Amino acid sequence: MKVLRSVYKKSTVGAIFVLLFFCCIPYADAQDKDTWQHELTIYGWYAGIDGTVHFPDSIGPGEDFTVDASNIIENLNMILMGGWQSKYNKWSIIGDVVYMDVGDSVNQTVIAGSGVPVNASLGMDLSSWILNGGVGYDVVQAERGTVALVGGVRYLSIDVDVNAGFGGPEVEKSDSEGLLDGIIGVRGAINFNENWYLPYYADIGTGGSDLTWQLYAAVGYRFSWGDIRLGYRHLSYEMDDDFLMEDMTLSGPVLGIGFRF
Repeated sequence: MKVLRSVYKKSTVGAIFVLLFFCCIPYADAQDKDTWQHELTIYGWYAGIDGTVHFPDSIGPGEDFTVDASNIIENLNMILMGGWQSKYNKWSIIGDVVYMDVGDSVNQTVIAGSGVPVNASLGMDLSSWILNGGVGYDVVQAERGTVALVGGVRYLSIDVDVNAGFGGPEVEKSDSEGLLDGIIGVRGAINFNENWYLPYYADIGTGGSDLTWQLYAAVGYRFSWGDIRLGYRHLSYEMDDDFLMEDMTLSGPVLGIGFRF
């Protein structure tokens, strides 16, 4: 975990230098659709974590229990995000990356597989990279807004370490997984005027996971150099029952700043 936290800190510093670099670049005319237009966006995602963690045979032979991850990691955690878009006329290439490294511990009563309540101390460390990439095509380009169809992939790399104490020896479980899913979706913006607008995005997919989907909507304000957005993002995963974490949800407010060039 110390190594991952070090990577997180270095990534944050690197993102700041990238922002400073792009601040110095002349920006392209957003109305010129016959040239490549690029946009780099850096987000802070204050996301809550929810999900089901399964402890098989944790208390004794044939005894297991499940616990909601939000009961262990109760506080909102800032997650680093970065997004990219390259657009030419109606076609666009899009991508974003999400990195998180969180952990917490609690004491609570859990219900074993036999229905018996058991006092337990629970701890969890979770680190993950989520990579999204795709190609979009605008089916609507109008003064009041745009609508684009999107197809692509989402990759989840996740490491989970959990421990549980039941008044005896502590039970420790670890699991790692890499999941690649194909996704389809829709994205675009609704323009209120030249400055204010509503960006949105939704997708759904499957493949390595049983199901993954996400929703995003925000309120944005455009400047000559880029824009600022405040919104909400929800990302959900349903995984194989054999994985330590059976499902996972990240949701919470997002604040982003984008730079066009």
